[in-house]
Amino acid sequence: MLMHMHPLFRIYFGDAKDNLFKDNYLNLPKEKNILELEPFSNLKKMMGIEHLIFLKQVHRAEGLVVQSKAEAEKIEPFSVEGDFIITNVAHVGIGIMTADCLPIILFDKRNQVVAVIHAGWRGSAGNIVGMAFKKMKETYNTEVEDVTVIFGPSAKVCCYKVGDDFIEQLGEFEFLDRVVQRRSDGLYFDLPAFNVIMLEELGFKKEAFKLGYNDCTVCNPSFHSVRRQKDGSGRNMTVVCLM
Repeated sequence: MLMHMHPLFRIYFGDAKDNLFKDNYLNLPKEKNILELEPFSNLKKMMGIEHLIFLKQVHRAEGLVVQSKAEAEKIEPFSVEGDFIITNVAHVGIGIMTADCLPIILFDKRNQVVAVIHAGWRGSAGNIVGMAFKKMKETYNTEVEDVTVIFGPSAKVCCYKVGDDFIEQLGEFEFLDRVVQRRSDGLYFDLPAFNVIMLEELGFKKEAFKLGYNDCTVCNPSFHSVRRQKDGSGRNMTVVCLM
């Protein structure tokens, strides 16, 4: 578990110790509040969360904006489809589940708005990070210069081996040679670098990025990893909350 502590927001980067598996968290008892159940109840204590939202992730560049506690109360966990959540409401936790995909947090310090993004390769190719930023700009007048970008643990180029068919599916991006490495044993994809470049093309500067939490989930057995564990993999939750 990794915690990012800031006077205005907190981020929880979970790991395998949370023991989260899809068959369990997608079938939570409806009569109970998610914050009454472990390991989510620990977040209530650590982060001051009053409501906790997860979407049903579908690997698309779509998401949800939550603008009040009343809205947050109506959303059942894992019921609404989407891969990013944005809010300006304090004490509402917004989260995603990953197991090699990249968690991205965008924090707008001027407008006190935060987004959490589930960026797998499909979502990344669909510019999910750009779509989330666009929604922040449309809804809250967020500007590039006010945003801090924080990456969580994900598969990294050291271990993200792909085939030629993957590159074809990725699309015709001019910068592919910067995010795909050819080695003697095949091709390796740099998912974090792909999303950095997508944001740089929107005007984000190097100083906006905080990459210190971007451990490799494949290398590090503390995290769940589909590439390492296959069907036996659980999920790592990332939750962010405004204070």
